[in-house]
Amino acid sequence: MRYFLLTSFLLLSFSLVRGQTILKGTVYDEHSKPIEYATVTLKNIDAITFTDSAGRFSFKVGKKLALPTYDLRIAVVGKRTIERPISLKTLTEGAIFNMVDLSLTLNEIEINQVRRSQNSNSSIIFDRQALEQTQAFSLGDVLNNLPGKKFAPPALQNVQNITLRSEADGLQSMNNSFGVAIIIDDIQQSNNANMQNRSVGKWGVNSSAISATTYGRFDVPFSGLDIREIPVDNIESVEVITGVAPAKYGDLTSGAVIVNRQAGKTPYQFSTRINGASTNFSLSKGYILDKKWGAINYGLNYLYANPDPSDKVKIYERVSANLMWTSYLFKNFKNTISLDYGTRTDDVRIDPDDDQAIRTFAKSRNLSVSNRSSLTVESNLLKRIDFSLSYSNNYSETYNQRFFNGEVKGMADKDTDNEIYQGYYIPGTYLSVEHIKGNPVNMNGNLSLSNDVYTGKILHKLSLGTNLYYAQNHGQGVIVDPTKPRWANQNYQNERPYSYESLPDILNYGIYLQDNFKVNLFKKPLTFNPGVRYDVQNAKGYVQPRVNMSYALNDNINFNAAYGLSVKGPSLAHRYPAPSYVDLVLLNNFTGYVNESVFLVYTDKIVADNSKLKSSKSNQLELGLNYKKDNFTTSLFGYYKRDLDGFSNLTSYNTYTLPEFDYTYVKGGPPIVTPNGKYRNRYVAVNNVANDLNSKNYGLEWSISVPKIRAIETSINLNNSFSYSDFKNATERVLPAEQVYIDLGRKAWFGVYPPTAYTNWNLMTKISTTTHIPKLGFVVNFLADVTWQTETKTQLTNVIPTAYLDEKLTRYEIPVFDATNPDYGFLKMSSDANTKTSLPFPVANLSVRISKEIRQKIRFSVNAYNFLNIKTQYLNPNTGSKITYSTPTSVGAELSIKF
Repeated sequence: MRYFLLTSFLLLSFSLVRGQTILKGTVYDEHSKPIEYATVTLKNIDAITFTDSAGRFSFKVGKKLALPTYDLRIAVVGKRTIERPISLKTLTEGAIFNMVDLSLTLNEIEINQVRRSQNSNSSIIFDRQALEQTQAFSLGDVLNNLPGKKFAPPALQNVQNITLRSEADGLQSMNNSFGVAIIIDDIQQSNNANMQNRSVGKWGVNSSAISATTYGRFDVPFSGLDIREIPVDNIESVEVITGVAPAKYGDLTSGAVIVNRQAGKTPYQFSTRINGASTNFSLSKGYILDKKWGAINYGLNYLYANPDPSDKVKIYERVSANLMWTSYLFKNFKNTISLDYGTRTDDVRIDPDDDQAIRTFAKSRNLSVSNRSSLTVESNLLKRIDFSLSYSNNYSETYNQRFFNGEVKGMADKDTDNEIYQGYYIPGTYLSVEHIKGNPVNMNGNLSLSNDVYTGKILHKLSLGTNLYYAQNHGQGVIVDPTKPRWANQNYQNERPYSYESLPDILNYGIYLQDNFKVNLFKKPLTFNPGVRYDVQNAKGYVQPRVNMSYALNDNINFNAAYGLSVKGPSLAHRYPAPSYVDLVLLNNFTGYVNESVFLVYTDKIVADNSKLKSSKSNQLELGLNYKKDNFTTSLFGYYKRDLDGFSNLTSYNTYTLPEFDYTYVKGGPPIVTPNGKYRNRYVAVNNVANDLNSKNYGLEWSISVPKIRAIETSINLNNSFSYSDFKNATERVLPAEQVYIDLGRKAWFGVYPPTAYTNWNLMTKISTTTHIPKLGFVVNFLADVTWQTETKTQLTNVIPTAYLDEKLTRYEIPVFDATNPDYGFLKMSSDANTKTSLPFPVANLSVRISKEIRQKIRFSVNAYNFLNIKTQYLNPNTGSKITYSTPTSVGAELSIKF
């Protein structure tokens, strides 16, 4: 690594610049007033500056960087971004630019997501107008517009994760979402400290989150962030990298969602939206301060969601507040301090008609502060320094209760190992409780150094950087009252308290070197963006080469390709699961009087050692072809993505040979317990986290954008996607024999079988038509999802064991299976249990969004999911069961006022 850093620094600091050229310009609004603090970028040399109070900007570039034409970009919040090539002569003389307000009255608007090579070949961009058209309650509603995703009404009663380029489900889906990086204002958000889960040993990874009937999980341990908690109102743009991310982004395997929030002068904007019994309010404002003190932006957002207004048992409530101060205290220096506070309550209240008094809730409070700095340096050795640092502190609480009215229960709760002892009895009537309190803390630091370096006539835009990720959770942890157990004597494991306060912390770090250069091949430009990362996660190092490239075959056709390796480190929940306690009842005799009864138990404590847990890995190759002419665009993307060492649930078995006991009843006193000389063979399943998941994902994405048909003021966008996932566990299946064969003394206690294979695939089309009448500020957006076919298939590759394990877990291979063999012949499964589910016919859904803008100040929007209320059903002739593939009409509305 020392040689890598030394070489990188020498390349970064080497420059052949001689002399300087001054490029300048002035930026005005549509009323000829200067625009201050606009961000001005010369993209082909990666130079950035900001306009002053008079709207002026300037660059000092070396003679080597005095190019004939510059790719200029001027951006400021609330204005239409200017992106176009500008000649050297024009910038030398001083160019004038006029920016207009974003409005539906503009002749040309973009309200659909667009595919644009920004940070990656696979980048898909939602700008401010596209975000407003989605009428979104959360980021999840925006991401439903991605290729391969289905439009849906706001789903606010269940946790939401984002998955990219995968049709896998179950644990594979959790891994995919865990590997999607969500980056807000250059700060990578993290779920690494989330430990809101019950015992992995008892419940396994995929079932350890507390859940409620109908509403599923209430927290997202072992998976990605819950994107319901990210409001959209103060977001300026969203970039989704579905494929290979640049080397600057680490701790990911499935792409990235990059969110940029508004920072600059904006009017007061109040928005309110409704859908069913869900209501959302937001207020935001951006102020310009005096001199170089920059701007202050704040945003407030409140969401209240109820699935059934006639029965307010389930409530989801979210409050978000954000304060941002962007300053330009001296030339070429930009600094942004952000303060965010948010609360969430996901509450299933007690139904008055429920005699079990079931209640489940999840609450959280989060405070985060971050600082981002960017300094442009007019030096031959260094061009720009970017630095960011963030800290977040979260309080998480999850609770579940149920009233029991049953028989007296024997209870074992000792924190002991390999011990036989007497438990105790608890009443059968009590209010049971599951309770988890966490205190996740995350810190993130990033440093990047950039420079322009020439090798001959080739300009290299180099950046060398480092990232630091820290996570801890010193919460109270799993809180257990053994006299009020929620799951008593189930799976031979009773819950014990597990404190997070003394757990080790996570400290991961990485470095990267990124280059961007352009060469001519057959007189056509070939752009390369190669890079390499080195990450240390869980004390293990990983080298990750990545490259995005693009070749312009002519003015209309562009070919691109990318390859990348990426890794995602295990979280605290993966690394430090609670100990497993095996509680085997040896004698249970309750006479009706506790002092005359006996409850004899054997307890074994199993502490998992996950210190050797590896990072999950992803290899991805993608190819693309783009064509653009006269506002007609089409692109075809294909990808192959292989995921390795995914985090999974691995079930192992412990075997026990334990003594049996007799007891003698003693009236009014404790019984006499004596061993009878007999022994019984037992086994118990215990779960742990392992790197046991592999998958192969293939896909094609074909998009078409037709220019506006002027006669009807309508444009058409078409997205077709095919995705296929083949996934399975890396290790064999180990299944226990029936207890009767173990009691008979047969040698085989467990059969070893090949892993189960799964394949899922989906073929769908998304159609969007946009009718835009600028003079009226009126837009009608028709949306259609057509699912041509989707199939899920589970295949047990073999019902015949390849080996077996005895009571000491010694393995014996079975070269040729013999069903008459008394040692293992009974292990053959009676059925292969293969399953296959597919659509009987294509299924379509039609939705509509309508927006009307009044004087560029008031915008009213309505949307209707399945607005024709088409009911798509299928009657299975074999089973007589009816399957419904459609969701009833869902209507929403939004009002936005600027003042």
